Amino acid sequence: MERIKVVEIIADADLGGGPSHVFGLLKSLDQKKFEPFLICPEGQLSNKVSQIKGVTIFHVPFKSKFDIVSLFELQNYLTKIKSSHDPFGPMVVHSHGTRAGLFTSKVAPQSAFRIYTEHRWDADYHLKNPMTEFWQKFMLRRVLRRMNRVIAVSSSVQSFLINNDLATKEQAIIIPNAIELQTPNSKPRAIKAANRAPVIGTIGNLNPQKGQIYLIEAMEEILKKFPLATLEIVGEGELKESLKFKVESLKLERHITLLGRQKNVEKFFKKWDVFVLPSVAETFGIVVLEAMNAGVPIVATRVGGIPDIIENRKNGLLIPSRDSKQLAKAVIELLDHPALAAKLKRGGIERVENFDWQKVIKEIEKVYTVPFDLE
Repeated sequence: MERIKVVEIIADADLGGGPSHVFGLLKSLDQKKFEPFLICPEGQLSNKVSQIKGVTIFHVPFKSKFDIVSLFELQNYLTKIKSSHDPFGPMVVHSHGTRAGLFTSKVAPQSAFRIYTEHRWDADYHLKNPMTEFWQKFMLRRVLRRMNRVIAVSSSVQSFLINNDLATKEQAIIIPNAIELQTPNSKPRAIKAANRAPVIGTIGNLNPQKGQIYLIEAMEEILKKFPLATLEIVGEGELKESLKFKVESLKLERHITLLGRQKNVEKFFKKWDVFVLPSVAETFGIVVLEAMNAGVPIVATRVGGIPDIIENRKNGLLIPSRDSKQLAKAVIELLDHPALAAKLKRGGIERVENFDWQKVIKEIEKVYTVPFDLE
């Protein structure tokens, strides 16, 4: 059977949510059926993908939405891919994010099946400048009108796209993010019950959407019950200095540590008693899957795509966003009730199996093959 050429296009060079998704997709894709390509800026993503045998990588900087040089480079690469062996064969062009979608919508071959995945926008996500937000949504609407299929990573993203007339019901489908599951032998051992010096952890970019400020405030209440408790915050971002100032103003330097960006987050999951995701906006929350997979009980806010993953009191605790008191109450409940924590850990390990790349990739591959009747 002829292989379908699949071109993944993304304008991000780091290993955040969207790029991490693209890496997992390319690593899991069945190369007996698909010939994979990646077009992205030089950086962490392309370096990591270069380790996957069989993936051809082209670099385009995508410096801004007005980058004419990048537009022509993308067009040349897509033409080159299309005109290589079997130029009349099936081809999928799959863009991730508004900027990549904007470029792709202008120069993708007409015969290619065009797919777009939205990783960021839902009803909770907003930009600082309302006019910038308006124009981004306006551009996204134009982009999606030129796509054959739109993938939303959660129900909140799908609802946002449909309710704002950015995509049609027929066009937008839900395929969640995924992770590569640990083998059972690599799961961490259960944490001892009645830990009087618990370690609480969170991971995320230090920006307003991630809500770390509320977790820092919650530590005041948590320390009344567990005076030896500590909080570790993993991540970098624009709020680093203001969060550091908040910690100092509350005189919590002995209890809260900002660890910056870390390459190996697995080692932190293994020592944390509770993982907290205090986001005020979160289209999916792949880090929740990672915490579940590591066997850490979770407290997370009921925003965006989080309720797609967590069922309250079955595999995690859901709380309102922007509420430090409720956050503290939930963390204290888990630390005070080891049996509940153990129940949520078991539920999380069971739940995360639904988000294994080996399962999710089959849904994506079906989207790639259906238009060509090659299932």
